[in-house]
Amino acid sequence: MVRKIAIVTGSRAEYGYLKPLIQRILRDENLQLLLYVAGMHLVKSHGNTIEEIKKDGFKIQATVPMGEEENNSTDEVPLSIAKGIIGFTKSFKKDKPDVVVVLGDRVEPFSATISAASLNIPVAHINGGDVSGNIDDSFRHAMTKLSHLHFPASALSMKRILKLGEEKWRVHQVGALSLDTILHEKLRSLNELRAIYHVPKKKYILFVYHAVTTEWKDAKYQIHRTLQAMQKIMQKQDMFVIMVYPNTDPGGKDILLEITQFALKNSQVYLFKNLPYQDFLSFMSASSVFVGNSSSGIIEAPSFGIPYVCVGTRQKGRERAQNVIDVDYDENNIIKGIKKALFDEAFLKKIRRCHNPYGNGTASQKIVKILHTVSLNERLLKKRMTY
Repeated sequence: MVRKIAIVTGSRAEYGYLKPLIQRILRDENLQLLLYVAGMHLVKSHGNTIEEIKKDGFKIQATVPMGEEENNSTDEVPLSIAKGIIGFTKSFKKDKPDVVVVLGDRVEPFSATISAASLNIPVAHINGGDVSGNIDDSFRHAMTKLSHLHFPASALSMKRILKLGEEKWRVHQVGALSLDTILHEKLRSLNELRAIYHVPKKKYILFVYHAVTTEWKDAKYQIHRTLQAMQKIMQKQDMFVIMVYPNTDPGGKDILLEITQFALKNSQVYLFKNLPYQDFLSFMSASSVFVGNSSSGIIEAPSFGIPYVCVGTRQKGRERAQNVIDVDYDENNIIKGIKKALFDEAFLKKIRRCHNPYGNGTASQKIVKILHTVSLNERLLKKRMTY
C-alpha cells in the first residue's frame, strides 16, 4: 500500500535542505508526496519563494499563510503559530497523510507538528536535538516530544534526544540533508555565477545575518556594528559582498532596513531577496570567507573548507567543525576574525580538509528507507518516557 508522506516547508533555506528528500520520495513508487508550503515562502517582500518551488516542478498540495510579513516583534509570533495550526489542521484532516515530516525549529514546522500530533498522525522530525542557545531550542525540543520518529544530524544531537526520554528505536542518526545536495548535485562554476548574477571578477565575502529571537530588540545595534566591520574590510581588501535577505523573525525588519541602506551606499554590495539553494551553495563554495550567524556556516561550509566568522550568539550551542571563528558584536573583534579567515595560513591549511560532524550526504536515502519500513501502528503513536 502506498504511504502518503507530507512534507512541510516554510522558508527558503529549509526548502533547500528538504529538496533531496522531496526528490527521492517522488522517485519511489511506494511513497506519495504531499507538499505543504507555508509562512515565509508566501511573503512577497522576502522573494515570494513559493515560485522557486513551482519552478522546480513540484506539485504543491496546499499553502498555509501565517501572516509572517507582519512579524517584527515577539508579540506577533503566537498569532502566526495559531494561524499555522488552523491551516495545517484543515489540510491534514482533508488529505489524511500517513506521516508528516518536519525539519528544524521554525514556527511553520512547529505549527504543523502540533496539528499532526493532535490528529494522531505520526510526525518525523529532522534535525532535532540541535542546540543553538536561544528560544529556538525550546521550539525544537517541544517538537521532539511531540514527534514519533527522529532524524538527528549528529551523534551529539542524537544523545540529547535520548536524554529527553525518547525511546532508542525511534531515533536514527542520518546526518544533515543539506550535505546530500553538496555531495551529489552539480553546483555552478564561478564563471556561471558571474554570468547570471553580474558580479565582479574578484574575491568576495558571503554574508547572511538573521535576528536572534531572544535579542530581537538589539538587532539594529548588532547588525550596525557588524556592517561597520564589513565596511572597513571591504575598503582595505578590495572585496565585494554577496548578501541575502534575513528571515521574517522578530527583529528581521530592522536588519533588513540596515542591510538595504548599506547596499544602497556601497556599489560593491550585491543584495538578493533570495538565491536558489544550489546557487547559494555555489556562491559559498567559491567565497573567501562566510560571515554572519546562519547555521549554513556551521553545517554546510565545512564541506567546502570555507572559513566561517560566526557573529554573536545565534549558533552558540551548535556542534562545530574547525572552520568556525566565533566573535562577539565588537567591531574590532569581527575585523580580527575576518582577517584570520583571510590571511592565517596555518588556519586555512587546517580547514581545507576539516571533518564535517554533520554526515556524509546519505541522509535522504536513510530517511526514505525508514519511512518505508516503520510500522504505522499504535506502538508508534503511544509514546513513553524511558525514565
